[in-house]
Amino acid sequence: MEKQPKRKLYWRKLDDQAKVFALASNNKYSSIFRLSVVLKEKIDERILSEALEFALEKYKVFKVKMRKGLFWYYFEENDKKPIITIENEYPFKKINTKENNDYLFKVTYFNTKINIDFFHALTDGTGGLEFLSDVVYRYLELKYSNELKADKVNEKIVLKESENAYRKNYKYTGEKNKNLKRAYLLKGETLEQGKFAINHFNINVNELKEVAQKNGCTISSYLVAMIAYSIYETNYKVNDGKRPINISVPISLRKYFPSETISNFFSYMIINLNIKQNKTYLFEDILELVKKEFEKKMKVEKMIQTITSDAGSTKNIFIRIVPLILKRVAVRIGSLEVKKHFTLTFSNMGKVVVEEKYSKYIEKFLVILAPDWAEKVKCGVCSYDDNLVLTFSTILNGSSLECKFRDLLKENNIRFNIEGNGVNVISD
Repeated sequence: MEKQPKRKLYWRKLDDQAKVFALASNNKYSSIFRLSVVLKEKIDERILSEALEFALEKYKVFKVKMRKGLFWYYFEENDKKPIITIENEYPFKKINTKENNDYLFKVTYFNTKINIDFFHALTDGTGGLEFLSDVVYRYLELKYSNELKADKVNEKIVLKESENAYRKNYKYTGEKNKNLKRAYLLKGETLEQGKFAINHFNINVNELKEVAQKNGCTISSYLVAMIAYSIYETNYKVNDGKRPINISVPISLRKYFPSETISNFFSYMIINLNIKQNKTYLFEDILELVKKEFEKKMKVEKMIQTITSDAGSTKNIFIRIVPLILKRVAVRIGSLEVKKHFTLTFSNMGKVVVEEKYSKYIEKFLVILAPDWAEKVKCGVCSYDDNLVLTFSTILNGSSLECKFRDLLKENNIRFNIEGNGVNVISD
């Protein structure tokens, strides 16, 4: 019998941001973020498993495992079946690929909620949300087949593409991002290792939008101002802070440059609030500072400058020829220093839009970011219908910051309610 030739496995390089995440991640800094959807009925694991496998036929770029090369990590095709488990531990734990059939995302569920934890080297929030939405669409089609038309697996599927959009849009300008001063890092007793407090603020988006517009700003800038003022009142003043409050705001670059990549293609702007030591700040003062920062940094030129910075480092010939093991050491040391420049990350995924026929089955979406030793609190935001969910995730043992934020919502007569994981419980 003639021996069949061995099929050549698909592989691809990592994008420029992914290279950094792959090199920098460890047990203390997992580079994990979670996207969740809450449906209106309990999850059926069997149907979810079928929906996930179907979605991976379209998102073959996620059907990969990570391999070590001599100079860089790379992705190789993964022909194993993805695993689904019941949610039974805190999020953000580094994905154990041996227990997860080598996949770089992890799917869990509990009651009516589906979670996908993504290793950031695989994709960013935009790509992750697109994948989660497709999984949900297929799940609903299978569960409610009498009401929703389900596509057949063997029908033609439009595959999602991956490209290094940073390199594609790289344009050397000779300009570099200005050096940022070290930020004020939140102080306080921390929870035990591996434990996180998570509180979801379900906010009436129409009332929030009305208040933001009255103050001449966007929802994002108003929320950032509320968070910054909460930091100032509950942590900064108490601890006699001297360094600036720097809030990192990730931005999808697909809004500025032509790319439909499902891989990472984002940057971030830093809302840099230099607090004067001899001045007492009101909320209105902080809001004006935040508005000026947003206006100054939400410009295409700034985004080009950032791409140049992000892509330029991996294009450097001296960095490229350094062996992987040495790159890992250098990047991890460097990342420890870089993280000292951020007080908190605020990521707003914006409004999640789903096809109308699926909307009646969906309650809401959630974005949850992993805090760490430097950014002890992070905030993820997304809205669906008339509900905006702002999620505080923290390793701090206490909720004074979140309580101040709650009080600001009350002062603005914005309706809300709070749900949490039982750690650092906050009353409405």
